[in-house]
Amino acid sequence: MIAGAALIATFVLAAVLMWRRMLPALLAVPLVALLAGIVSGVHPQQLLQAIGEGTSGRIAPAYAAVIFGALLGRVTMRTGIAEYLVSRAAEFGGDRPYAVVVSVGVAVAALFTTLTGLGAIVMVGGIALPVMLSVGVRRETAACAFLMFFALGATFNVALWTLYGGIVGASTAAFATLAPPVFVAAALALAAFLLMSARRERGFARLALDDPFASVAPEVPWPALIAPVLPLILILAFRWGAWGPVPAFLIAAVYAAVIVRPRDAVQTLVSSAVRGIEDVAPAVFLMMGIGMLLAVAALPQVHDALAPIVARIAPRHAVTYAMLFGLLSPLALYRGPLNPVGVGVAIFAVLAQQGALPPLALAAAVLAVVQVQNVCDPTNTQNVWVANQVGVDVETITKRTLSFQTGVAIAVAAGAAWAFHL
Repeated sequence: MIAGAALIATFVLAAVLMWRRMLPALLAVPLVALLAGIVSGVHPQQLLQAIGEGTSGRIAPAYAAVIFGALLGRVTMRTGIAEYLVSRAAEFGGDRPYAVVVSVGVAVAALFTTLTGLGAIVMVGGIALPVMLSVGVRRETAACAFLMFFALGATFNVALWTLYGGIVGASTAAFATLAPPVFVAAALALAAFLLMSARRERGFARLALDDPFASVAPEVPWPALIAPVLPLILILAFRWGAWGPVPAFLIAAVYAAVIVRPRDAVQTLVSSAVRGIEDVAPAVFLMMGIGMLLAVAALPQVHDALAPIVARIAPRHAVTYAMLFGLLSPLALYRGPLNPVGVGVAIFAVLAQQGALPPLALAAAVLAVVQVQNVCDPTNTQNVWVANQVGVDVETITKRTLSFQTGVAIAVAAGAAWAFHL
């Protein structure tokens, strides 16, 4: 029990250090893996071996998925597909502020079914945010709406499915089954946010900005426009779940390069591969830390120390499941105990090892809490960049979106509890 308390103290310490911005998640997660082994009494040689093997363990397929997803993301940017979709969406919205926000947001969501990494956020946000601001939407509203549309698209991001599946031991097909109702709940919360914002901001003056696409909007052949969602089509429509996402991403990247730039397709693919790896390098490094923590959490000493504590908090019926993964979902903030890409990875790993919940229910729990984490967590690099880009404090985004995203988590957790007869 002492070792278990020391482990929890280690997790809390790491969360506090990240909350105070004294330690980035890239370093905090591997450090927690090391400290978890030490306080659990793992032999140094066994601990180092587990940490080394963790970088190439069950989380490894997520590296490949993220890297090839970044390849496709860079191809869509270099060929002008991403810019074309956002610019045409802005034109479709006309001069009605919230029609522009919705039309641009739909394009953003479609892009982030495939795109990953801060580089993609910077490229797409650099296009979408000025459009939203140019029609008179308040800065904090534009920031929040962009991140909520990003998270809406990420609900169907196959690379993220692979990452979460590696943590809880669920297949890509499981997340494909769970994603549609999560998408609906998130879309309803987003609609409520926009309606409330529109009422509060009625009459807000339009900014005097020129049309950002007056002279730079690229022309893209219409068949190329399906490239961002082509991996999802291949996996869902043709049942490619057993193949994994890498072939789907690669096919979509080649397709986009050949359709838009047939003469420069090879050069486009090569340069996109290099820049794509740069874009997701921080994410891959964080995943390596997650892999280390998963490997250490699987060691008998660590598992035995955490098991009694996790057994006590593991939900036994529908109400406690909905409360833990819905009402308490803000515990995913600051890479906290319910964050599957933070210190909470050990909690989810032990829950999976104990079989405390059916695999689908555990996968649904992850999808519930990441609704809060993806949009509201001030430690997210995308939140920091977006806040800086529009000139608001990053905690302002958290305050404006937390109630809506917590509502999504509650709806998802309650629906899963009912569907799986917990």
